[in-house]
Amino acid sequence: MSFSRKGQARSFAVTVEQEKLLSARASVFGSSRSLVDVYREYIGSGPYAGSTRYQYEASLRLHIEPYFRHRTIGSLKPKDLRGWLAWMVEECGYARSTVVNRYGILRGLLGYAVANGYLVRDPSWGWSTIRHYNRRGRRQTVRLPALAEVMAIAEHLPAPYQLLVWLMAGCGLRIGEASAVCLQQLNFVSGMLLVDRQITQDAAAPTVGRRGRPGTAVQGRGGAHRIRHLKWRAPGEGRLVPLPGTVAAKVREHIRRHGTFRVADSPNRMPGDYLFANIGRTNILMYALVHRLWNAARKAAGVSRKITPLWLRHFFASVGLAKGVPVTDMAVWLGHSDPRTTYQTYAHVLPDARERLRSVLDDVLSLRTQLVLPLQGEALHETASPC
Repeated sequence: MSFSRKGQARSFAVTVEQEKLLSARASVFGSSRSLVDVYREYIGSGPYAGSTRYQYEASLRLHIEPYFRHRTIGSLKPKDLRGWLAWMVEECGYARSTVVNRYGILRGLLGYAVANGYLVRDPSWGWSTIRHYNRRGRRQTVRLPALAEVMAIAEHLPAPYQLLVWLMAGCGLRIGEASAVCLQQLNFVSGMLLVDRQITQDAAAPTVGRRGRPGTAVQGRGGAHRIRHLKWRAPGEGRLVPLPGTVAAKVREHIRRHGTFRVADSPNRMPGDYLFANIGRTNILMYALVHRLWNAARKAAGVSRKITPLWLRHFFASVGLAKGVPVTDMAVWLGHSDPRTTYQTYAHVLPDARERLRSVLDDVLSLRTQLVLPLQGEALHETASPC
């Protein structure tokens, strides 16, 4: 046997022995642990933002525990992952985008298990069946409301909440951002709105047990709601959004008629004079109330389409892009970290660049204009043809 072949054989033998040791270690220390237990450890180990932790815990409660129950993490096979995906689509009726999102969370867990010696190999590695569920390459066209529909829904909302519609449709705010607007964010002189906070449902609810002892988390009465800084932004950071004059006038009228709701500084609250509160004006505005009022107003207005508050953000983006506002500017105002996200989402409402290109080339090729090429770094310019 040649020297090179002996070296290859020795290397292969070392690899086999290492895999045996890893397998033995995994069987002793981790593979017998339940998937649910490792998932809980995974959630608690990372520096996740509150909303991300809330999403992971919801996925554990709704998607992992009901299907895998007491399965050990070391018993998972690719066929189990296929069965889980099919169960979410066929039995639970989840959209494919939801399935892809939950699969991504589980893959993060499996990678964590491998890194910590609970698994020798990731059972999802090299498996491409998820492409069947992934529709990222076929992005659906966003649905847009007509201005008449927006106005009709706004008119049928209770007066203290009509301004929500115009903050979302006129400033592109998300529902949590619009619900958290306060006087300290508004600058009527410069015509700008600082978006630096939002209402979320990921607060650590107080725990109450018998006779005041610690117990299970109690959610309700706003216990899970909080006002916090925008996700992935440092305190004090935010994005500046133009405040249209029509929206500014509606804000002034709202303050004159309904006043503001003062919130003091606390662990789950950012202080400020907020434009919205619950119906009794005893707490901040809750998601459930907004959705209930929205659906009632939509039905009362006779709007048959199931328009959601997110459509108002699409309305803001589509109007700006259709009127020629640069994609880069719209991306900043929408809070997109990458303008490509804005373009991919709203490309169908952009002015028809292909028609403009055809028109320009027709002008040049038909000699209606004469293109003068630059010499020695001169700028490219266009002159009228003498013909």
